[in-house]
Amino acid sequence: MSVAQRYCILLEHPIRDRELWLADVLTTLASVYAAAPVLREFAAVEHAEPRQIDQAFRLTNDEWTSLYTHLKNTLGEQVRYAAHFNPIAAQASDEPAEGDLADDLADIYRDLKPGLTAWHTGDDAYLEDVLHQWLEQGYVHHWGRHAVNAMRALHWIVHK
Repeated sequence: MSVAQRYCILLEHPIRDRELWLADVLTTLASVYAAAPVLREFAAVEHAEPRQIDQAFRLTNDEWTSLYTHLKNTLGEQVRYAAHFNPIAAQASDEPAEGDLADDLADIYRDLKPGLTAWHTGDDAYLEDVLHQWLEQGYVHHWGRHAVNAMRALHWIVHK
């Protein structure tokens, strides 16, 4: 099972032990984040006719909202954290922004799940778009940033 698939499964299934689940999400998310640069070497692979990931594979707003609500309820008071979203540009006098761990985890899921669904069709024509969505759009510009913030917050929650 891929780490991306494991991450999605963790968020999809009922949580039996919250503390164990949080630790598992942290380690799995770290593995997903670490795997992305390895996949970049495959992103240069060109296929004859790349296909866009079907819209039907993407999460609807209602599906995302349902996942977000579930995560927010699971995290409870630990859903919010303080952070500088661009620590390089932050000034010493800047107040930290408020992050939302449920939003981070749900957005990462929203970025990874369509690619997994497309991959499981067995249609290699999706490969180029899956890699582009996961790496260039996701890892570099969206889910990667959410992952860094989420891992920082989760580390403090898990290792109090």
